[in-house]
Amino acid sequence: MVTGGKTLAERRDSVARRPRLWTSVVRQRRRILDLVQHGYIWLWMLIFVLPFLTTFAYSLRTSDGISLSPYQHVFGSFKDNLLLSFEVTVISIVLNLLVALPAAYAIVRFPIPGKGLLLSILNLALYTPAAVMGISLVIVYNFLFHIAQSLTGLIGAYVVGTYPLMLIPIIVALRDLPQVYEEAARCLGANRLQTLFRVELPLLGPGISAGILLTFVIVFNEFLVTLFVAGPGNTTAALRVFNLTRTAGIQPSTAALASTMQIVSFVVVIAFFRFFGSRYLKGTYLI
Repeated sequence: MVTGGKTLAERRDSVARRPRLWTSVVRQRRRILDLVQHGYIWLWMLIFVLPFLTTFAYSLRTSDGISLSPYQHVFGSFKDNLLLSFEVTVISIVLNLLVALPAAYAIVRFPIPGKGLLLSILNLALYTPAAVMGISLVIVYNFLFHIAQSLTGLIGAYVVGTYPLMLIPIIVALRDLPQVYEEAARCLGANRLQTLFRVELPLLGPGISAGILLTFVIVFNEFLVTLFVAGPGNTTAALRVFNLTRTAGIQPSTAALASTMQIVSFVVVIAFFRFFGSRYLKGTYLI
């Protein structure tokens, strides 16, 4: 049968092809949209990492061309600065843990009046400009504690500045931990310390790890507060980069030290996201 110049079979084929044609167009548009979105993300990622890539490239420049020889200074004349940075970072993490764990447990598990106000005061260091924090610590260390320009004062400054970064993820982890685990362990005969070390702390591992990560990244790379409170014999890697840049300009050896610090921080962050993700870094609810 012929209808309007086309057979009935041809009309049926034409109608059947329309959904397939429309599906093909939709898929093509989705591919284009995906390409645009991925291109947008990669463009901004390149813009963000360009300073780090440039620093690393500059650290390879020598009079003989591209070489790793500037990194000899990292493990030579800069080794003590890097070791000091690692030392104060580890000590700050340990002290933060010793203070933050019982504080977080008390805030979450016990009915303390004015929790919101208390937590705001404990987080005050996060909202204080680094220069103001540095000046305040210098005044306190000079006239009250008499530990100005000492290693003890430097570690104390780091603990004061990063304590909230350890506290908040642990609070979030405790909020996610049902008390039923603690009650079950006690019913099975575990005492309070056994319940804490064998049940609760392992379950709080991701939150504690998030606090360790934040503390490590901030303390290891801290510069401005260090500039105020560090003494002549307490030059961290970040402060050494600043001093060298100010006195000798940007040299490949200085860029090598800066790149090494970037690589260390990058490896630590990647390892954390690989094993724990970002859940406990958000801190979306606290009390």
